[in-house]
Amino acid sequence: MKIITLFASSILATTIFASTLLLAGCSTAPKVFLASAPVEVTDATIYQYWTFKKTDISFEVPMEQPKKMEKGHVTIRYLIDSNGNVSDEKIIESVPAGSWDVAGIKALTQIEFVPAANNVARTPVYYTQTIMFE
Repeated sequence: MKIITLFASSILATTIFASTLLLAGCSTAPKVFLASAPVEVTDATIYQYWTFKKTDISFEVPMEQPKKMEKGHVTIRYLIDSNGNVSDEKIIESVPAGSWDVAGIKALTQIEFVPAANNVARTPVYYTQTIMFE
């Protein structure tokens, strides 16, 4: 079993590295809360709505992941609800095909967002993020 650490960068294209840190415990997916209809955001507009609560996370990579930790990426579209929780994940692109899908989704389950200062209405958003595996 491999351990992965996710570091949030100032832009949301994220790189994952092997590490020895592990998050303990498990959690149940929170119920999705929408204070209003979600809006679609881009890299240029995400920070008008939400910022990272934590800047790094770690998790175990399931055994079916590439043994050589080959480079690749996963692009995932997901919802950030009015509580800052991630849900409705959908793989948009995966290179190499299917190799990092499980790890990409697992990474998203560990990310928490807080509303930006000007997002007092806690507007939910759909965001498409690319997670790089190197």
